[in-house]
Amino acid sequence: MKHIHFFHHQELPVPGSAAKPVSYPVCEWRAPKGDATDADQHPLNRFVCSWLTSDMAEVARCDEALKALIQLENHSITEWFADGDMFCVDFKTTGVQFNQSNVGPEDTDWWNLPEGRFALAEVKAVLHAWRDFLAKSAQP
Repeated sequence: MKHIHFFHHQELPVPGSAAKPVSYPVCEWRAPKGDATDADQHPLNRFVCSWLTSDMAEVARCDEALKALIQLENHSITEWFADGDMFCVDFKTTGVQFNQSNVGPEDTDWWNLPEGRFALAEVKAVLHAWRDFLAKSAQP
């Protein structure tokens, strides 16, 4: 969870329009100071943080996934699948595989990429922290 940051991003409207600013929660992995890693291409950003920001932006959705993760850890279930707007995520006791929703299993070069695979405990820890961030953000 080191280098994972949660914050609210605000987008301002086009000057002169009647639109109002929009704010939404964001998860982001940031490279440690002095590290030249391209944060945008880091697997935690490309998969886990992008999934949280896009498909898991509600506490109820996080609770659903956390419940399934607990069932996986207790071996009550052997797998669970989360299909979202941006990602298809396959949870198994052996790990979590992220695939972009616009890529299907027939696209073998882009399906089940090794960099999109994470340990179950790692995803659970980040998801739990994200859920807590969302819950605190919703409090008046």
